Amino acid sequence: MRTQRERGARARAWTAALAATAVLASAGGAIADEPKHELPPGPIHDRHELMEEVGANAKKIGAAAKAGKPGDAQAPAEAIAQALSKFVGMFPAGSESPLSRAKPNVWTDKAKFDELAKKNEQAAMALAAVAKAGGDLKAPSGAMFQTCKACHDEFRVPKEGE
Repeated sequence: MRTQRERGARARAWTAALAATAVLASAGGAIADEPKHELPPGPIHDRHELMEEVGANAKKIGAAAKAGKPGDAQAPAEAIAQALSKFVGMFPAGSESPLSRAKPNVWTDKAKFDELAKKNEQAAMALAAVAKAGGDLKAPSGAMFQTCKACHDEFRVPKEGE
């Protein structure tokens, strides 16, 4: 049986832990509410939004693979393939901006950029086919994520800390 002193110490520890959690939660809300850079309307904004969707679908694929539910990866992989089919057309000349993370070589080495985007689209379609068949997602998802990384490494400015 705990003594009065032990119960008091335990209550103080819980109170401190709850207070720390409240502070962290409010700080997280403040960080989430910080204003983001306003992207100019048009292709810069549109391609950013499209890639946000691709990122969300990539997370769904990762979750499906982790859960051993290949069928759950089919729709997100198809959505990624569809997004990538539009993506290369979202970099018209003159759509450069300091707010964009696109490197200048997107425009100076457009053939390589388009080729990587097409390879990624094909990898996403292959992943969707394996997912539809209920197969193992490891190799096809790895291939798709590898093409994502290759394009990012070559044509995207990393975020601070990346």
